[in-house]
Amino acid sequence: MKHTIRGVPEGEDFATFEKVLPVSVADLKPIMGWAADDDCVYDYRLTPEQISAIEKLCSLELPRNLELFLTCSA
Repeated sequence: MKHTIRGVPEGEDFATFEKVLPVSVADLKPIMGWAADDDCVYDYRLTPEQISAIEKLCSLELPRNLELFLTCSA
């Protein structure tokens, strides 16, 4: 399963930032609050706390001027 962070400018419909995360569902479950592995099939708007946790998990810095979403695909 591929997990991608997409960044969308406020008020826009299309992502201007995209980053594939090198993590598993198991890595993201505690950050996202997922109870089961198949909870990840939706798109999630990320909270500031989730963004910070993902940055720490992946050792990266995400843009601050975009609305960030986590999307998952097979």
